[in-house]
Amino acid sequence: MIAVGGVVVFCAGLWTYANHDRPELIDNPPVSEVAENACATMRATVAAHTAPPGASVDARVRSIREQNAAVTAMVAQVRGLDRDLLADDRPTNLWLADWETLVEARERYAADLAAGGRPHFVVPTSDGEPLTRRMNSVGLICEVPPQLVDLT
Repeated sequence: MIAVGGVVVFCAGLWTYANHDRPELIDNPPVSEVAENACATMRATVAAHTAPPGASVDARVRSIREQNAAVTAMVAQVRGLDRDLLADDRPTNLWLADWETLVEARERYAADLAAGGRPHFVVPTSDGEPLTRRMNSVGLICEVPPQLVDLT
């Protein structure tokens, strides 16, 4: 009888572990599917609005801002999901905030560039690590496009 009880407890523990929310991953299908679809659209738009090498300052600024608009649209699409659904998939709100932080940093770069400055873009960090590392580590098919961080 004790052995049967032990097996039941073991199986219950295994079931609980297998079905828990991994706090580092966006793994709730209604959230991950919307995020991945929105990300695919964003990535295509970012690629389409990349300034060619040697582009004028105005073209580069316009490119950055069009790409920022694509990221902002992706974030808005995911944020359009039910608040409780987003809150239940723990890293989602932080992931979205990281995208917003990246857009803000890129906008500062674009504004400095438009004002005639020679800005140097640095990817924002958290705890000494680039935000892009955390953004790329949430289990989604949604890598940060290199065009968003390689601003030269």
